[in-house]
Amino acid sequence: MRDTETDTNSENRPTMVLRQLARLLLLGLVASLSACAVSPAGHGTAADMFYKLNSNSKRQVASDFYKMGVSDDVKNLYWAQRRMQEPCSDDERPALQRKYVTVWVPEQKQPDGTITEGHYKTVEIVE
Repeated sequence: MRDTETDTNSENRPTMVLRQLARLLLLGLVASLSACAVSPAGHGTAADMFYKLNSNSKRQVASDFYKMGVSDDVKNLYWAQRRMQEPCSDDERPALQRKYVTVWVPEQKQPDGTITEGHYKTVEIVE
């Protein structure tokens, strides 16, 4: 019985090796096709352009994207707070009353020495 098991394993070994090679070839083919789809020849991607920049330019680009992301977070927080203030149909609290008041802001000297002229500013009052 052992001899037949050894013969069976020896027959399966080349088949297994061929299957593994076929899998590796298929994975390589899929990877190369996906790379071609993502980055067509002659057309630089943003990542390619980013890696070509010097370190100072990379810092500036990263800083700009960080500022944009922070800006989005602030905007999303603002709208979330506004939605929380809106009355719901099942809410027993009275709706918030809003009114706008125009106030005079006098001339001011900034810490860097610039002078801001006096101007009117509209302020929202929520009751």
